[in-house]
Amino acid sequence: MARQHPQFWLPIQRPRWRTGSFVRPAAICAVLAILVWALSDGRNLEAASAPLSKRAILAGADLRGADLQGADLKGANLQEAQLQGANLQEAHLQGADLQGANLENAQLQGASLQGANLQEANFEGADLRETFFWQANLQGAQLQGVDLSGAIGLRPQQIESAVIDEKTRLPDYLRPPGRGRSTAR
Repeated sequence: MARQHPQFWLPIQRPRWRTGSFVRPAAICAVLAILVWALSDGRNLEAASAPLSKRAILAGADLRGADLQGADLKGANLQEAQLQGANLQEAHLQGADLQGANLENAQLQGASLQGANLQEANFEGADLRETFFWQANLQGAQLQGVDLSGAIGLRPQQIESAVIDEKTRLPDYLRPPGRGRSTAR
């Protein structure tokens, strides 16, 4: 019930705290506190101690050599992030934005990049065994010399939009007949 100010006789209402108005900033502060603590030396981020989902903003972050195995980074903004040598095995990167990210020599075995934006990302020397690429944007992605033979969900259009060379190994289902297709099943 509104009460009136004694001098002006105007109704004064108490502020109402909505769940979303307080919880969201608190969650963001908690994630930032964990990141500042865990990244104090730039390398110690443990996936188990950092709930990074809910569209974490890590654009331009220096995560070289970070241990992000199994991390939940769904929808995270990792544009231009430095992820050289990072361990992203089994990481959940569905819908993440990795445009221009440097994933050189990163470990991505079993990671899910479904629907991720990988435009112009550098994968030189990255381990992409059993990585899931369904509907990922690979336009301009640097895949020269990368072994994609065990990649899952790649489509010809994705490969055509990426930068590959003769050393790039494609999955059997994407190799044209007569170009090194494996006949053993």
